[in-house]
Amino acid sequence: MDEEWWQTNLRELNAKGKRMETLTSMYTKINKQSALPRKIIELLLRAPALYECAVVEGTEKEPLVNLCTDFMSTCLDQLQFDITDASLPQLLNPALHHSNPALRALVLNNLLKELRRQQASTNKIQPLPSNELLVYVLDELQQPETQCSSAAINILTIVLSQGLNDERVQSKLLQLLKQNEVVRCRAYELGVMLAKRSADSLSSVEFILDAALSELDNDDVLLQASVMEILVPLAEQNHGLSYMEKRRVFDIISSRVQRIEENPLDSLLIPSIMKFFGKIAAVQPQKIITGYPHMLACLFDLLASGDESVLPTAMDTLANLASTVQGKMLMHVQFQPAMEQLLRKYSGYTKSLSPPLKIRMLNSLDVIYAINAPVSQELSVILKNWYECFAGGQQVNHIMDLLHTPFPDLQLAALGLLKTLCQYQWGCKAVQCTGGAIEFLLSRQHDLHKDVKYLKWQIMELLSVSNEFSATEIVRFTAYVNEGPYHVQADVNIATEPQ
Repeated sequence: MDEEWWQTNLRELNAKGKRMETLTSMYTKINKQSALPRKIIELLLRAPALYECAVVEGTEKEPLVNLCTDFMSTCLDQLQFDITDASLPQLLNPALHHSNPALRALVLNNLLKELRRQQASTNKIQPLPSNELLVYVLDELQQPETQCSSAAINILTIVLSQGLNDERVQSKLLQLLKQNEVVRCRAYELGVMLAKRSADSLSSVEFILDAALSELDNDDVLLQASVMEILVPLAEQNHGLSYMEKRRVFDIISSRVQRIEENPLDSLLIPSIMKFFGKIAAVQPQKIITGYPHMLACLFDLLASGDESVLPTAMDTLANLASTVQGKMLMHVQFQPAMEQLLRKYSGYTKSLSPPLKIRMLNSLDVIYAINAPVSQELSVILKNWYECFAGGQQVNHIMDLLHTPFPDLQLAALGLLKTLCQYQWGCKAVQCTGGAIEFLLSRQHDLHKDVKYLKWQIMELLSVSNEFSATEIVRFTAYVNEGPYHVQADVNIATEPQ
C-alpha cells in the first residue's frame, strides 16, 4: 500500500503545474517515517521527475529546487551506503552527474561520511566490486563548480588506490591533466595525497606529479604559487622528499630567487616561494636551513624591509623554520647574528606596524617559543637570548604596552605570547622585573573581554608554581587562581546614619 502511494505521487510529479504541491506532500510523508524500506528509497532515487525538479533554472523555480534538494537529502540519509553493493554506482549515477552542484554534494558528502566511518571502525576499506564508482567520482573533478571537489578528492584519496592501475581510471586521470588550470590543480592535489601514502602509490601517480612540476615553468605566477602550495605535503614522507630531491624541486624553486634580476616578474613569486620553503622546513628543517642559506638570507631581508605586503607571509615562514626543536637549534647555529638583528627589528615593529600585523608578529613569536616537551638548558639559554634581543632586556614592557591598547584581539595575542614565555623560568623572571605587570595580571577589571580574563588566569596559574616569587606572592597568586578567571569582587558599601 505504501509503495503504491509513492508510485502514484511520482507519476503526479510529471505534471509540472502540480510539482510543488506533490513534492511538499512527499516531503511531509518521508519526514513522518523514521526509515523507508530500501525498495522505496531506490524507487525514489531512480525517478527522473525528481531530478527534473532539482534542475536550477532561475529564481522562480528556486523554492521547488530547494524543496527537492531537502527531499533528496532525506532519501540519501536513509540509504545504506554499502560500497560493496554492485548496484550502488548506477543508483547514485543520476545524482553524481546532475547539473545542480548541491545535489552532487549531498551524494559525495554521504559517501565520504560512510568511508570515514569504515576507516574509524575497522581501519580498512572494503574492496569495491568494480571501478565504476571511482570513475563517477573522478568526473566531479572536471565540473566547473568548486563546492564538491574537496569531498571528491577526499573520497578518492581513501579508495582510488584500489583501482589506480585500471585502464579507465588511468584514462580519466590523464584526461584531467588536459583540462584548464583549476581542474589540473585538483588532479595535482589528488596525486600528492595518494603519493603520500606509500612509495608504491607515488610510483603509480608519478605522471601526475611530473605534470605538476612542469607547471613551475609556466608564465602564470598564480598557477605556480598554487602548485607550490599543493606540493608541500609531499615532503612530509621520506619517499616524497626523495622524489622531490631526485627531480631537483628545491634547487629549481630556489634558483628563481637567485636569478630574480634576470626575470623581474619572479619577484611576485617570492612570498609563495618563502611559504613553500617554510612549510617544508616545518617537517624537514635540516634540509632547508642548512641546504638553502640564500633562501634564509632572502627571508631575513624581507622581514627587515618593513613591507607590509610581504611581512605576513615572511613572519609565518620564520615561525615554520623555528617551530621544531631541531629548527630552533639550526637557526641558532647557522643564523644567530641574523636572528638577533631581526628580533631587535621586531622590537620596533611593536610600535610601528598596524594592529593586524602586530597580531601576526606576536602569533609567529608564540610559535617560535612554544614547547611540547621539556626543554634542554642549552635551548632555554638560546631562546632567552632571542627574547632579550626582542624585549631589550629581562622585562615584558613591549607586551604590557600592547595590553593597554583598546583592541581585544591584540590583547589576546600579547597574552598568548606572555603565557608561552611563562613556561620558562626566565619568562617568569621577566614578568617579575616589569613594573606594573603583576598588578595588571591580578586586577579584576570588569571591562576586559572574557577570553582576556581567562588568559590572565592561565598566566597566574603558571606564576603560582614558579620558584621566582616569594612565599607571600605565591599565596596571593594561588588565591587569585582559586577564585577562577571570572571572579567578581564584591563592592563594599559603608552605611552611615544621617546627622
